[in-house]
Amino acid sequence: MLAPNFHVNAPVPPDPVEKAPTYSPDEVPSCGGHGTLEILEVTRYLENHGVECCVVGISALMFYGAGRARDEWELCVPNDKVNEAVSLLTADSMASRIHAIPPIPIPQPSSLSHTYHRFKGRGVHFYFLIVPAYDAHIPSGPFRIQRSLNGVPYPTLPVLMQSFLDTNDDVSLCDCIDGSNMSEEWGIQHLKLDGTNDLEWTRKMNIAAAEASRGRGWMFVHYFPTSTISRREKWESRVRNKKERLGWTTPQGLFDTRFRLKGSPDPWTQKLISS
Repeated sequence: MLAPNFHVNAPVPPDPVEKAPTYSPDEVPSCGGHGTLEILEVTRYLENHGVECCVVGISALMFYGAGRARDEWELCVPNDKVNEAVSLLTADSMASRIHAIPPIPIPQPSSLSHTYHRFKGRGVHFYFLIVPAYDAHIPSGPFRIQRSLNGVPYPTLPVLMQSFLDTNDDVSLCDCIDGSNMSEEWGIQHLKLDGTNDLEWTRKMNIAAAEASRGRGWMFVHYFPTSTISRREKWESRVRNKKERLGWTTPQGLFDTRFRLKGSPDPWTQKLISS
């Protein structure tokens, strides 16, 4: 007779196995985690090999004073230099510093970032994308550059602001206006305000977005805005409404814009660790 609590089909205890090895997390990048020195090294490497480049996207908005958080840097190169830039960045001479990784797996709103070449620092939590100049609506040949005091190249403020107008990127336009605290008169002097946004660019970008999603099984694609706007009216309304974008944490008595204290210096004239 079987003893009580004896189970004929009880599982055999597994043999002891060796514990999986543990790995140290990536190191924190330079400048308090911003990765400024890492992107500077990449830009200098490309420039020294004849590929012009400049930092765009969220990093450029931060450089001009917007309060944004950055997951990765966006490095703009001329369209006809994308393959050359990728070839240089995947060369053996850079293998100890960076390596290519898969693109972002899902589409991002009004962006083709999920189609771009993406890189990561070797053992460092530092990421960047290669963005074609056309996609960023940045004129190339040569780029008009404003360097940070650390030496990182960015588009000049007129070039960046114009790109937001021409692509009808309202969020970035407002962030750039509030970060730089530019006046209505500055826009009249430095921007092309006649006519409307660049709908031919929008059409081509939406075709590219649809093509990139073909056969991927994605439920949706965030297309670029197709509405027609007057560049002058857009500029005037967004500059004149700076005060309306202030919140309870940024009272008018202390702030000129939601990102700028009264009397504060222009951020791009300061040596900031984030740029």
